[in-house]
Amino acid sequence: MAPQNQQTRLTQPQPLPGRGLNPVLCIIVALVLLGLLVGLAILITYLTLRPKRLVYTVEAASVQDFAIAKDDHISAKFDYVIKSYNPEKHVSVRYHSMRISTAHHNQSVAHKEIPAFKQHPKNDTRIETQLVSHNVALSKFNAKDLRAETTKGVVEMEVYITARVSYKTWIFRSRRRTLKAVCTPVMINVTSNSLNGFQRVLCRTRL
Repeated sequence: MAPQNQQTRLTQPQPLPGRGLNPVLCIIVALVLLGLLVGLAILITYLTLRPKRLVYTVEAASVQDFAIAKDDHISAKFDYVIKSYNPEKHVSVRYHSMRISTAHHNQSVAHKEIPAFKQHPKNDTRIETQLVSHNVALSKFNAKDLRAETTKGVVEMEVYITARVSYKTWIFRSRRRTLKAVCTPVMINVTSNSLNGFQRVLCRTRL
């Protein structure tokens, strides 16, 4: 009698159990990364919202064609060299607009709009501008005082700077803010265009 075929059972080898990710370790790594991102966001926000104060100085000043008419009107061309310094290491400044004016005893006699520009970190920017007064009316007091100063050869002027600025670091930009600077006293020789003896003036800034 022929032997019956015996069915052979084939067994697949069982895979070795693998090591799964440690959930505790994943949570720790995620918390560390989250902390770093939050810290970076706080640093960027602080740098852009509370930047160091910009430093402004009047480096040079002169006047041409200075004259005060009998009817107390002034005509003159005021030349100023203004330096702006950005002390930040990682923050740039964008000037969207700037207005520079010059005055005597708070009475403005000339002004000029400066084109928009960008100031990089740790950068000195020189602004050379001429402000023209053309038959501008003065108060009686200012006219009398300016005439007296002219006889001495030196007039005492003021420079005002108003700008709309925003700060940027990495990809974060702050909202636009108003920067104001007051530079006084700016002593200008009216008898000569020479800058010899001019004393640099440090401006007071407010943001």
